[in-house]
Amino acid sequence: MLSFAVWPCVSSFSSRRGAFAKGWLGAGVAALVLTGTLVAEGPAEPPKGEFGKDIQLAPFVVNGSKLTVSIHARTKSDRRYAEKFADEVIEIAYETLHDSTGKGLVIVGAEGEPHPVVVIRQFLALADSGTLDPAVAARAGELTAMLAGWKKMLNLDEDPKEKGFKVTFDMIMPALPLPLDGLASKLYQLSWAEDFDDARIARKLQALTVAGLESDVLAKYDWVFYLPPRNVYKGVQDDVIKRAVAHEKIGLFKRTALKSALFVASPAIKTAVEGMRKGMLFMTVLQAESGYSPDDIKHLTMAYTNVLMPDLKFNGGSEHRRALEAIEKQKIANAEYAKDPFVKPERLATFDPTAYAPFEGEYLVKLPDDIVRFVREGDSFQWNWKSDKPRPFYPAGDRLLVNEDGSMTIQFLVDETGTVTGVEERWVRRRKTIPRKFEVQVSAVASAK
Repeated sequence: MLSFAVWPCVSSFSSRRGAFAKGWLGAGVAALVLTGTLVAEGPAEPPKGEFGKDIQLAPFVVNGSKLTVSIHARTKSDRRYAEKFADEVIEIAYETLHDSTGKGLVIVGAEGEPHPVVVIRQFLALADSGTLDPAVAARAGELTAMLAGWKKMLNLDEDPKEKGFKVTFDMIMPALPLPLDGLASKLYQLSWAEDFDDARIARKLQALTVAGLESDVLAKYDWVFYLPPRNVYKGVQDDVIKRAVAHEKIGLFKRTALKSALFVASPAIKTAVEGMRKGMLFMTVLQAESGYSPDDIKHLTMAYTNVLMPDLKFNGGSEHRRALEAIEKQKIANAEYAKDPFVKPERLATFDPTAYAPFEGEYLVKLPDDIVRFVREGDSFQWNWKSDKPRPFYPAGDRLLVNEDGSMTIQFLVDETGTVTGVEERWVRRRKTIPRKFEVQVSAVASAK
């Protein structure tokens, strides 16, 4: 969950780029809470005619190859923006894949229209109330999993223990670009056909059959991407700022300082938001066309998007070239990781707790007193760092233990004499070796002599 602690970071986008690696959309989402206001506009006119009438092909040429992307836009300015936006990303995707980027469609939302998540939630509410055809309602699980996946990707999982102001999924949702897959695509088309009118959509959903659910005029596309109106994030950020100020009871002086900082940083904020949007389209294309694993796609997207994040430094060469270099570097890292990937081990059904006694004790992460302790509690074990809550671990081998959800392992290291020298902590894509405290102390004494 993002907290109010992101506010002081407005003057340091280089630190924001580093944070991006921990949650690849973190920088873009953080930027969503750091900008100004939006002039109120009247509601958009309801859509008219068939959905496809506003779709036009946008041709691109990449390294001599002719590519096209379909753009659905209602205004000339929206179409120009979407064409430039898609061109930049598709070029990078094509050079990443060294192959076709597939037949794609970018849908640009219009001011005043609800986000696709709104109709998804309407479907789920009706399914939960029992007013949908049972066979149609059975598809609700797909949408629930989709929403959960988006929240996880954005690092916006609810954490009741986290204090301070919290940015929620609902706050940023109107500005969130999304791939429209399967059922989500069908529901968006249905809401469009009903002029985004809640009552009409509800009646249409309640009359929907499985056959109607399967019909999808956008199925001819390999991927479909929803791009919210270009400046809708301004209104979202204005709302978040008001909520945050009210929650934290910021005084006049701090409120004035915050507005000044936002004004100065606004160009970089805009760049960060655009970078997040481009990263989402890049990820959508790779998911549809690459054949890479979800984890590889995640890290390739991180590599690309980190280049797009503003760091207020001079970086040699074009952004395009730096993006491709970062992606190629990540491809090499992906290939290396594939040689020895993290695998969730199975817990041992039976074991002798006393066999792990030699590993009990302290391990020194960093001098002088950053210590992790391996302790036995009855017939179970804990790997505890500082004052954190106890972290239970379970035997999965002679020297290997795994945590409760299987996302982390610890493996104790021994030398040729069998003496325990340290421990290796490991997660997906990350590992760290921590020496036993005694070994560090001996080395330090030896160095002093």
